Amino acid sequence: MPPTSAPFSSPAEEIAYLKEQIAELTDTFETKIRLMQHQMNEMIKRLYGRSSEKLDPSQLLFQEVMLEADKQTAPIKDGTIVKTVIKEHVRHKHGRSALPEHLPRIEHMIDITADAKVCGCGKPLKHLGEDVTERIDHQPASLHVNVYRRPKYACPDSHCDGCGVKQAPPPEGPIDRCEADAGMLAYVIVEKYEHHTPLARQEEKLLRQGVNIGRQTLGGWCEGSAKAALPIYELVRQEILKYPIALNDDTPVQMRNGPTPGVREARFWATVGGEGLKYIMYDFTLGRNKEGPVEFFNGYKGVLLTDDYAGYNDLFKPDKDNICHVFNAGCWTHARRYFVKAEDTSPRAAMEMLILIAQLYKIEKEHKHSTAEERLAARQKESKPIIEKKIKPWLEANMAAHLPQSPISKAINHMLGIWKELNVYLQDGRIPIDNNLCENALRSIAIGRKNWLFIGSEEGGRTAAVLMTLTATCHKLKINTWAYLQDVLQRINTHPASRLHELLPDQWQAAQE
Repeated sequence: MPPTSAPFSSPAEEIAYLKEQIAELTDTFETKIRLMQHQMNEMIKRLYGRSSEKLDPSQLLFQEVMLEADKQTAPIKDGTIVKTVIKEHVRHKHGRSALPEHLPRIEHMIDITADAKVCGCGKPLKHLGEDVTERIDHQPASLHVNVYRRPKYACPDSHCDGCGVKQAPPPEGPIDRCEADAGMLAYVIVEKYEHHTPLARQEEKLLRQGVNIGRQTLGGWCEGSAKAALPIYELVRQEILKYPIALNDDTPVQMRNGPTPGVREARFWATVGGEGLKYIMYDFTLGRNKEGPVEFFNGYKGVLLTDDYAGYNDLFKPDKDNICHVFNAGCWTHARRYFVKAEDTSPRAAMEMLILIAQLYKIEKEHKHSTAEERLAARQKESKPIIEKKIKPWLEANMAAHLPQSPISKAINHMLGIWKELNVYLQDGRIPIDNNLCENALRSIAIGRKNWLFIGSEEGGRTAAVLMTLTATCHKLKINTWAYLQDVLQRINTHPASRLHELLPDQWQAAQE
């Protein structure tokens, strides 16, 4: 609408003003349409898109070349020879691998009949050798019953009261008066918490083998095993708190039979820590309140790598003596994710930042198997200049170049907001660049949710946390989970408390080797 206090002096001036208003409205509408399209694309990606956020190497190379070409374009003179250098690679043979030698062989002789062994001329055929074909086969898991007989002994003299009846003590087990031995308990735990087979399906599998064991009984076995293994679970926490670097993240899970009727949302927290980040530990809470991580990390001193969830903030506050014991390290994957989301609305700007972050990850990949000292030196020499001389200036230069509510602006502001935390990993070669180890630990819960759907109760959540801690750590260390659980559950009640550390997965593995 034209201003009423100052009428236009001419129709041309009014037309120019109206064109200006139309142009502004058009820009506003186009911006809103782009934002709405971005939101719709995000929803489509969540429903149908890939979960991977990796850049295609060919796309990365193409985008980098295009961006550089935009900045400086120089014509190629006629007759110039352009050489393309192709990185050397090793060709891998494809074919069948030999069947494992340790598997038992069952011989099957397939021979011709006796009549066929005689030639048409009447002479017997001569044996020239044989061809051997190997095929791997499978039989369902076998079940058996361990029968423990304990003879009783007494003095034959009926008038003697010196020794009474003598008998060997009953075999120890992790659960009192349980009809399952340690091997069976280990099998149920591995199936449920490592292979994500719900107890209802396990019940059906056992029934097909002629064994009727209800899912309630199987659940009781898991609960009893978790209570027996609780000392090892607490020892894993102590080992994590002793090491000055830890990673933490959480994921939701549905829980029934809680304090209120119906289904409510609870949380599993995954922590990766210990020397060499070898332990994976899960904690179960009824919500995402700050009390969960604060209680778990009580007494911890060191670096905690997390996302930017505010529930961790109390851990990073100084104590009454103004001494800070826990330092927050930021996750470059979380920061990068915002720019991935901004690719639809601001493809050029987002790709520029993604290429810079990809350079940091390239350095990490090159020094993946280096020592902590070598990795620290590489970060100081190569990563730090990229962060300080390329990424930081880019963020400051682009901060005001985009609309405040646009995805690219949110990505820039988010990275600047946690800039101090993102630089912590440059100070120690042992600190990972991101929280991916923890996200990988939570992936098993995401897979499990699609199978068992929900946690039955708060006690069930705590049982799952204990048993998943053992199975996930064994999986990470490439330990035979069933063999570990079978041995540990058999020994846990009689093992000396002063030597409990021998039952930790890594130390158990070292003893076996």
